[in-house]
Amino acid sequence: MIRKRLGLLIGFMIAVAGCRGNGAESGNPALLSANGHTGEPVHLTVFQLGANINDEEFAILIAEPVKKKYPYITLELVHADQQKTPESLVSGGNIPDLVFTNAAGVRRFKDLQAVQDLTEFVKANGFDLGRFEPHVINTIKAIGDSGQLYAIPFSINFTALFYNKDIFDKFAVPYPKDGMTWDEVTELAKQLTRVDQGVQYYGLHPGGIELKAEQLSLKYVDPITKKATLTGDGWVKVFQTHKAIVDIPDNQPGASIKAFQKDQTLAMSPDKGARLGELEELYNQGNPLRWDLVSFPTFREAPRTDPVAATHMLMMTATGKNKDAAFKVLEVVTEEANQSAMNKRGRLTSLKDPKIKEGFGSHLKSLQGKNVNAIFYNTPAVDLYNDRWTDIVKREVGPAFNRVASGEADINTALRDAQDSANRALEAEFK
Repeated sequence: MIRKRLGLLIGFMIAVAGCRGNGAESGNPALLSANGHTGEPVHLTVFQLGANINDEEFAILIAEPVKKKYPYITLELVHADQQKTPESLVSGGNIPDLVFTNAAGVRRFKDLQAVQDLTEFVKANGFDLGRFEPHVINTIKAIGDSGQLYAIPFSINFTALFYNKDIFDKFAVPYPKDGMTWDEVTELAKQLTRVDQGVQYYGLHPGGIELKAEQLSLKYVDPITKKATLTGDGWVKVFQTHKAIVDIPDNQPGASIKAFQKDQTLAMSPDKGARLGELEELYNQGNPLRWDLVSFPTFREAPRTDPVAATHMLMMTATGKNKDAAFKVLEVVTEEANQSAMNKRGRLTSLKDPKIKEGFGSHLKSLQGKNVNAIFYNTPAVDLYNDRWTDIVKREVGPAFNRVASGEADINTALRDAQDSANRALEAEFK
């Protein structure tokens, strides 16, 4: 009995020594098991920026699975607003532990030198990046100057064309189908843009002009010369297509979410898959919308090609005091069981295993009977070189199109002027 107790005591002392030497407090990317934790609670803040996730989704998909596996870890979600921005948090010393965001959000924190390269954490913890869709990992690595891994993919924000069945039925217009082009849905929109009993109905929201550019794999800037590339047939085609929708008489729906979900006066909305959560919320509130979805409209020049699949990701900040616990969060939420559960709730998994993709949205009441296969009909475009130089040039595209829409300039002139303006901005950035 004495020998047994002595053996237990020695084992306990070894375990304690192992915990003290694992670098948990220093933030070294060492393995740390739940049994090896000191027992002290860990509170981590998660800052939501750009990528949408509501409080309920956060609790079910992130906070609860983490708490179940690691009871000592508590997560708190903080939403970005006008007061809480990356810049204000960094300057005020209130940097969160983790950030739920997209590629643009990661770049924003990167510019503030507040991102943590996860490469060593991945190696030390045997975290298998090969489980994920290759394009999402490549998207994240493209953010770094030398292929750093500044985030872990969580879900994929796909694109689709959402439509209001009631509006189509009201005007006896056939529903849209998978595989339609921008020209075809624009013609369809003309039949739906009309006034009925004093209510203005809109056929089609133009969506984001940048999504159309992605479908044609258009670059904003030459990565070598750092010169803007906003002219050429591809950009002309994008502007012509966008303008054709805007030019439909009385087809100015304003904000797509308000017109489609609240006012229910918008017939078709090309949008991101994040809308599914909002449509489910409408259903649960007893205010359901009779909607369905088809594949995102495409160009004849690029058949069955979607915009780049936007990745929602979790990023660790550079100054977090509990980096080992933060990395455990990334591990838990990307486990197969949790990704499968998330996929069934209507957030497309970032894992490449087709079995995990099965049953997409099966837990969403509002999605029952809908054309779910539409989200797999097209193939996402290849993500091109994308960095802060791209961001500078992108800022010129919207104003250029506004000049075209208002009749101030023709398409070629507007694009040429935008390119010149972008090049001046790029030169100023280099000085």
